[in-house]
Amino acid sequence: MALFKPKGTGSKTTGASNRWTGICEIGIKGFTDKSKDFDWADIYIDAEIAVKDSEYSRNLRICGSVEKDAKGNVSGGTVLNRMYKFFDDIGCEVGINLKGKWEKESDGKAVKDIAKYLNDHHTDKLHSYPYLGYIYKEKNKKNGKAYNTVLWRIFPNTSNGRNDLASYVKWMKTNGHINEAPAETEAPKPETATDLPFSLDEAL
Repeated sequence: MALFKPKGTGSKTTGASNRWTGICEIGIKGFTDKSKDFDWADIYIDAEIAVKDSEYSRNLRICGSVEKDAKGNVSGGTVLNRMYKFFDDIGCEVGINLKGKWEKESDGKAVKDIAKYLNDHHTDKLHSYPYLGYIYKEKNKKNGKAYNTVLWRIFPNTSNGRNDLASYVKWMKTNGHINEAPAETEAPKPETATDLPFSLDEAL
């Protein structure tokens, strides 16, 4: 079965405010699939992000529900756009088919454990920082707290990658897709699986 991809996905496109926010050199330490922990999440991929020169990990989360048609087939959803852009950024060929099952695009083989597959093929070993990511403080609308957030788009750790990421972040801010809270001075605390900085509506 072929992958289901929304139209417009599948193609690649993009100065720090302090040492560990803004554009940072990053690597991927590991992946966790948390979709079974949340009823609303058809997809919940949590990537543990290492930030150069920081002892704290960050979490890049791709999560939300997919849209389905009257036959129960996948028909779209914002989470798919984010997922496929992120997978393109890391060179991952896996996606979901019309039935919402994980499979490889090249040969259609099923991927039974997406976290294991990502950990086996797309983690960065030996303190490597091959990517650039955008880290910012996002203020929760309900409780007013600011949480470390890693934008779901990452780019190669090159001068061109930095320019592309900066342009992408500028576009996201201009169009109201990034709501950045004032920077804090204290060291960030690691986030936990239950310490979600969003509601269901905000995650979609």
